[in-house]
Amino acid sequence: MASVHDVPKRRTDVGDRYRMTRIAFDVISVFGCLQASGLPGPVIVRVLGEHGYSSSSVHNQLVRMVRRGIISSERAGRISVYRLSEHILSDFGDIAGDHVFPDYEGHFHTIVYSVPEAERGLRDRLQYISRSLGFRQLRPGILIGFADRSTQLLARLPEIPGPGWSEAGVLTPDSIAAARRMTARAFELDAALAQLPPLEERMRALSSGGSAPGTGCAGLSLGGFFDLYYDVARAVMTHQLLPEDLVTGRQPALRFRALMQQCNLEFYLRFDQQIRERAAASSSFDLIEWLPEH
Repeated sequence: MASVHDVPKRRTDVGDRYRMTRIAFDVISVFGCLQASGLPGPVIVRVLGEHGYSSSSVHNQLVRMVRRGIISSERAGRISVYRLSEHILSDFGDIAGDHVFPDYEGHFHTIVYSVPEAERGLRDRLQYISRSLGFRQLRPGILIGFADRSTQLLARLPEIPGPGWSEAGVLTPDSIAAARRMTARAFELDAALAQLPPLEERMRALSSGGSAPGTGCAGLSLGGFFDLYYDVARAVMTHQLLPEDLVTGRQPALRFRALMQQCNLEFYLRFDQQIRERAAASSSFDLIEWLPEH
């Protein structure tokens, strides 16, 4: 497989730069399935061959992901070793189901911005990075979150040319009830609740109604399983944990994380050995950089 270092430079802000596509997710899932922070290209190609991807489509995706800063690439002889970016690695704990609730301190941390349509790519980048840092849109031009991440945002965002601008600040609701309404609106709690029943039903089918994990849907393919895994993981990434005093009842985010734990169990029972054998068949297997808990 050719290295990303051999690919001509291109403009970095391309079409779907700020959208997590299915193949990008599947590349990241290889790191999660193998519990690795660094993987040689041939291992990624072998594992994703089980999903039905061609080697050329995987290589092209790796190139795009390096440009987007999702992964990095380093040569080890003739092999490229790919590593997850720090912000993707930090998300692994959340995907795995760790429960760390933010605090509500009586105000929201806020990003207020105005970026003209002529700079739409930059506006998309601001929104994407802000979402990755825990902000959500209360209304156009106003993002709210529960921690001050403005320094991290500035570090990853180029200067906005005039007449565009952005400012960090705080927004203080006049009551806890108003804070709860703003939270429900910005973090789309109604949409989250609507997503849950069909996902929970699909998971029950895999576990024979919840009584026997790994026994439902006989003959399920790896690709079919990852259709569900992708939908659950995307929901976990979209619907973050919220301050407990701002969400009455059980949080939708907790139910999504419970589904993710069930997905991980189903993967282990059905496909873990298959994926490890596929990776071990690669001559570059010894270049895998395992996560500490491996």
